[in-house]
Amino acid sequence: MSLIDLSIEARGYAPASIALAVRTIGACPAAGHRPDARILCGLGLLSVTPNDGGGFIFTTDARCLGEADAVAELLDWLEPRIPASTTVISWDNWGSVPRRLLALADPARHPNIMSAAADTAGRWRDMPRGHTWHLRQTRAALLPCLCPLGTRVDECDGAMPAYLLPDPVITATELIGEAIAGWRTWAAGFGDFDDADHPAQATLRALDRWRAGQPATR
Repeated sequence: MSLIDLSIEARGYAPASIALAVRTIGACPAAGHRPDARILCGLGLLSVTPNDGGGFIFTTDARCLGEADAVAELLDWLEPRIPASTTVISWDNWGSVPRRLLALADPARHPNIMSAAADTAGRWRDMPRGHTWHLRQTRAALLPCLCPLGTRVDECDGAMPAYLLPDPVITATELIGEAIAGWRTWAAGFGDFDDADHPAQATLRALDRWRAGQPATR
C-alpha cells in the first residue's frame, strides 16, 4: 500500500508543486477567541517547477515574524507564492494547515491562499498525521499572556513581543528543511520501489542532486 492517503493518491502526482511548512506557537488560553488559538509565526516552502529542458527548478524561501510584524504580513508574503494552478502540499501542525489559513486569511488580500486552501479535494494535498508522524517539527515555547490583570477574554490581543518569539533566522532555516522533508514524503508515495521511471521518482533524484550543491543548512 502507498504511504500516501488514498484520497490523495487518487489525485495522482503533480509535477508543479509547493510544499508548505508552518510554525505555530501556543498562546494564552484566554486568546482562544481569535480565529486561530495558536499563533502563526513562520512559513517555509519548497517550490518544484518542471522546466522546458526536461529538468526541474527548485527554490526555497521562508518568512518569520519579527519586530512589529503581524500575522497578516506572513500571509501577504505567501499570497504571491501560491500560483493559481500549482498543487500545494501540507501536513498536520497542531491541526489542519489549510483550515488554519482559511481562518486567518483575508479574502480581499489573500485570494490565492483562500482558493487553494478551500480546495482540499483538489489542489491542496493535506497529508494525514498517521502518514507524517516522522516529520520533524521544531517546537517553540508557549507565549505567555501579557494582558493586564482583569482583561476580558474577548479583549485579549495576543501581544507578540519579538524577544519572546522563536529566532527568525534559525526558524527560517528549520522551516526550509521541514518543507523539503514534507515534499519528499509526499512524492515518495508515487512509483514506490518498482517504477524508477515514474516522474515523482525522477524528481526526487533531481532534488537530491540539487541539494548536494546547496549550503549544508538546506
